[in-house]
Order: sequence, then structure tokens, then C-alpha cells
Amino acid sequence: MRTIFSKLILFLFLLILPFSVQSKEEKNTAPNFVAKNLDGKKMEMKELLGSGPVLLSFWSTSCKPCIKELSALQKVYKKYKEKGFEILAIDEDGPRSISKVRPMVEGLKWEFPVLWDQSKDIFRKYHVLGIPHTVLIDKSGEIRYTHTTYRPGDEEVIKKKIEELLDEQKEASPEEEGEKSEK
Repeated sequence: MRTIFSKLILFLFLLILPFSVQSKEEKNTAPNFVAKNLDGKKMEMKELLGSGPVLLSFWSTSCKPCIKELSALQKVYKKYKEKGFEILAIDEDGPRSISKVRPMVEGLKWEFPVLWDQSKDIFRKYHVLGIPHTVLIDKSGEIRYTHTTYRPGDEEVIKKKIEELLDEQKEASPEEEGEKSEK
């Protein structure tokens, strides 16, 4: 039995490997998506990118580590929101538990948008195999960091990555202004 399991794991690894290897020139571009927020308003991910980094957090109401992570990220969101940072919490709750989402979000005072993904289309686009799953995207749409699971302190790593992206943005801004004035 153990040998069959080992072979199955090896087979799955070899099956996934070609999709995960990229050349340095090839960017890992974040797939775009449109989803409804808690108020039924459609939001498109690519519309948020130009302002700054976007963090996608895949979660559900039954996932305690997801809730802990998003509560910790609320503080990060408040700190960097004015600098163009955005969080999209992408919920996977199905018909049985969807009624818990809004009361939970309001009770925990999360200020970032929460989007529905009942069909799990976004989960598939981002190859989410477990939750919580975090994806950090820079303002040009390149995936710069991914992480699955949550342990207290992980938000500090994410905060550091956000600061790096915001610093890159600042460094790029004078160049972009120069290009605009030349035109």
C-alpha cells in the first residue's frame, strides 16, 4: 500500500512539474477574474492592479487558520491601504454555509472586499489546493509570492513583501513620470 501511495505522489509531482517550471524571462502573470462582493457588485481584479500590490486570500468560514490570517491581515490592510495596497478575500463557501459569511465579516470588522467563488473558478485559475492560500501580485500583474497555510507571524513575512513592492513602486515612479513628460 505504501509503495502505491509513493508512486501516486511521484506521478502527481511529475504531472504538475512542467506547469510550475518557468524560465526567468517568463513572468508568472496573475489570471484576471470577475466576481461579486458581498453587496452583489462585480469586481474585476485587473482594475485594482494599477494602484499597487493586490493580495488574494482564499478562505472559507469553516477554516479557522483562514480567519486568523485574515484578521491579522486586516491590520496590514489598514497600514498600507492608502499607499494603493488591496486585499481581496475570496470565499469558497457553498450553499449550506454562505449565510455565515456576511455576519462573520461584519463581526470581525474586515474592511477589505470579500468576494464569492461558489463555483471555485478563481480557485482553479490560481491552482489553490488548500486553504488558507495567499497570493501577492505586484501592480504590473506579476505573482510575486504565494503561501499555503497560516501560522502566527506569517503576516510579518507578507508585510515585508508588501513593503518591498511598494518600495519598487516608489523607485519606478520617477522613471514613469519622466516617460510621460517626454511624450
